[in-house]
Amino acid sequence: MVPQATNHAPEQKTRRERRIEILADRRRIKQIMKKLRPVTFDNNTVTEAGNFQFLARFKELIGLDALIEDHFHLEQKANCVYPASKLVDHLLDCALLGHTRFSHMNALQSDPGYQIVTGVDRFPDESTFRGFLGKLSWSHLIQLVALNRDLLARKARTGEKRLVWIDIDDTVITLFGEQEGATNGYNPRYHGRPSYKIRVAFIAGSGELIHLQVNPGNTNGMKDLLSFVKEIEAMLPPEWIIEGIRADCGFADDAVMAYAEERGWQYIFKLPKKATVKKAIAYLEQHPAFWETLSEKQEDITFATEDDRWAAADIPILLTNWEKARRCVIYREAHETERTTDDQLTMALTTYSFQAIVTNADLKPLPLLRSYNKRANIENRIDELKEGYAVEQNSQHSLLRNLLFSWIKAIAYNVMVWFKQTLMPESLKRCEVQTIRRSVIRVPGNVVGSGRYQHIRLAPNPTLAGIVETIQYKLRAFAERFVSIQQMA
Repeated sequence: MVPQATNHAPEQKTRRERRIEILADRRRIKQIMKKLRPVTFDNNTVTEAGNFQFLARFKELIGLDALIEDHFHLEQKANCVYPASKLVDHLLDCALLGHTRFSHMNALQSDPGYQIVTGVDRFPDESTFRGFLGKLSWSHLIQLVALNRDLLARKARTGEKRLVWIDIDDTVITLFGEQEGATNGYNPRYHGRPSYKIRVAFIAGSGELIHLQVNPGNTNGMKDLLSFVKEIEAMLPPEWIIEGIRADCGFADDAVMAYAEERGWQYIFKLPKKATVKKAIAYLEQHPAFWETLSEKQEDITFATEDDRWAAADIPILLTNWEKARRCVIYREAHETERTTDDQLTMALTTYSFQAIVTNADLKPLPLLRSYNKRANIENRIDELKEGYAVEQNSQHSLLRNLLFSWIKAIAYNVMVWFKQTLMPESLKRCEVQTIRRSVIRVPGNVVGSGRYQHIRLAPNPTLAGIVETIQYKLRAFAERFVSIQQMA
């Protein structure tokens, strides 16, 4: 197709028309520039976190500063500007506010409102924090672990004695650099990248972080698991008594289960579908009488997935590395699929998926499955550690420095858990730290007035006003109760 010559050239504007357009553009730009407001840097009361005062007062009430001074010791020169305990406290504040990258910590240097609320005259530079972590040794890691243990002990004394379940899991932390101890292991997202594997233990339900380990990326889940469990037991306050432990595939260690049996604990571990488990499934499939639906095993079916498509069978299993056979409950879920043949005949086929749980708990299959499924909440807690406290950020070359900073973040996590459970309204108690920061803590404001008339001015927000009123009321009640508890202790 040959294009035809057309004469569609735009008409040339006259000089008068172009001049009118230019003058109109100049007037428009002038009007826009008139809307600009002058900028000054003389506000000595502004803060990015108008309600951080509640966290600061809560830390004072629970005696966190005294705990840090009692547990954390570092020899420093006489002319040192920042004591070691204060640097740990400042790092905790950074983690609580979400300034987890060293370059972001300088934001609190230029936040006079924060400095007024916390009573500090100056805030360290990020290079000071880097140098501080570089001076620490493995003994300081033990001090931080002891600090976390005693923090949880103070929290436990505010409540009654209770039985607790321990949830254990690990997660892959991909590294982008040359960090010490990094190895290539299982990495579901970044294949072939070096990584750490962080192993954690939480209290089921309330969510306190009891223990944290940073291991090379190729560490097996059962490696030194018994030592990890014994350390958890040592770190628990006397008021929290272990009822049982739960974990996913890869943690069903014979030594751990034997230790739990010796201590009188229950355990619920998921089993990987390896040779022995597959043989047990094949045997049960050949003997259908062993299968019973969950509705036959338990009458109170409350979830949509707990219907007749699910069946369970009890069978003792002895794995090759176990010293004795243990109770295993195998669950079978039916899936109906449609298959079309070449002659367009549609047939309904039933396929099955299986999962196996080893336990010493005297529970029927349905309550057992429900108890194991509650363990899944640990994934949300791990995500909060990663996204809310940046545990996945390990920018230091030294493994020790990364581990030290991870434990400081872990302590900040437990402070926030205690703060939420004690002072937050019911609607916010289960929210993650990102939500608490956005809706309550990191609200811009001004610290105005002086002395007893000093107060914080925030933008009008009826919802936040109700939250703050609740926090103030609960903080006073907590202060009275905590003082009496400490006197009794």
